[in-house]
Amino acid sequence: MNLSTHQKTQDGLRVRAVDPEGIGAAVGILPGDVVERINGEALRDPIDYRFHVSDEEVLVRVRRGPEVWEAEIEKDPDEDLGLAFEDMDILKCDNACVFCFLHQMPRGMRKALYYQDDDYRLSFLHGAYVTLTNLSEEEFQRIIDQRLSPVYISVHATDPDLRGQLLGRRGPDDILPRIRRLAVSGIQMHTQVVLCPGLNDGGHLKRTVFDLARWHPHVASVGIVPLGLTRYRKNLPQLDPVTPDLARHYIAQVEGWRPSLHRRLRTHFVYLSDEFYLMTGSPVPPPDYYDGFPLVENGVGMVRRFLDLFDERVGDLRRPSRPARITLVTGVLAGGFLPGLVDRLSRMAGLEVGLCVAQNRFFGDGITVSGLLTGADIRDALRASPPGDIALLPPNCVSYEGLFLDDLRPADLERDLRVRVVVGTYDLVESVERALREGGDLHAGRGRRPGYHPYISANQYA
Repeated sequence: MNLSTHQKTQDGLRVRAVDPEGIGAAVGILPGDVVERINGEALRDPIDYRFHVSDEEVLVRVRRGPEVWEAEIEKDPDEDLGLAFEDMDILKCDNACVFCFLHQMPRGMRKALYYQDDDYRLSFLHGAYVTLTNLSEEEFQRIIDQRLSPVYISVHATDPDLRGQLLGRRGPDDILPRIRRLAVSGIQMHTQVVLCPGLNDGGHLKRTVFDLARWHPHVASVGIVPLGLTRYRKNLPQLDPVTPDLARHYIAQVEGWRPSLHRRLRTHFVYLSDEFYLMTGSPVPPPDYYDGFPLVENGVGMVRRFLDLFDERVGDLRRPSRPARITLVTGVLAGGFLPGLVDRLSRMAGLEVGLCVAQNRFFGDGITVSGLLTGADIRDALRASPPGDIALLPPNCVSYEGLFLDDLRPADLERDLRVRVVVGTYDLVESVERALREGGDLHAGRGRRPGYHPYISANQYA
């Protein structure tokens, strides 16, 4: 995605590639052309294109340099033109959230990591959470008119004064009228609370959950994730971390609300992210806790899915053709539940599996998720714990371009450690099979969307 500091979206879509067998090629569209309008409607982004190209008859207006021309096309409603467009500009956040992870980043990292996006189109396209504070009336109405549903909303608090404080705004911010308007218009919403001890917990959290529950089923869920605090947090509001004792309290509080919500709504509605259970050593909830896993990409139920998939597939793992030693790399948070899986893998003849738990020295010990490990921290952890033949990395520690947060690549670790480095997937059995495969893909993270993390959205990875 291109990172734009202005709020105006682009007019027309520049073509990056054309399918030679597609309709676009047949009517003469070339890479570099700008598709300005379809059926007289201006195209601001790929959502407009998808919305208008679905008609059976389309009149496409194209600009090539100073030349403007049109093509009349008849096609099936679900037939595309075979065009790929350059990335759209991203709308910038106009908040200064007190818990914002990007304000806690050190200097000197690549520019994309500091960009604060808050783009309702990314919410529809990729499930990114947005605050809805930077929308014009035209943009808000567009969500309704084009049925950009579901929308993922960072609520944090329904009390207007508290929400304004959490978002770093100069005054109160009342989210409920916007939620009401979307609900009345039939737009589905998933909502999020970044929990900050002493601010939006306790009675404020209860108010937020039950205020939102009034708009069920249009508000389909509330996901609660803990704030993340790094060692670079300077000249920012004082915030307290979520400790294991607090996490136990939050678990008891939320689980106390869920039965009554389920009786009334036929869904449990509110879900704690996996971190709360892992940091307390509590059992990961069973599948029915998650009501179909609507928030799994926000770290709500990801561990349960991971464990269940492993149980389902581990019996299919074949004995390696020759002895192999694999070291699984993870962050501190997952270090509590992976040893049992490592033991089960190691029972297979010819396979020796170890576990390397990497401390986050870069951001500080308070950051325990694998998605925020740097290449240097992983390298140092592997040096202290001999990695065997193959080091198997978690999928969310590299970007779409195969970069760690500190711009190292898996190939750099291979060179420095003299071991084979493989980036896995969220299927551990598949990851081990990939690691054992002769000549397999060393950098599986390249060319696909990076693993989601609740503090850094997917489009902020360069």
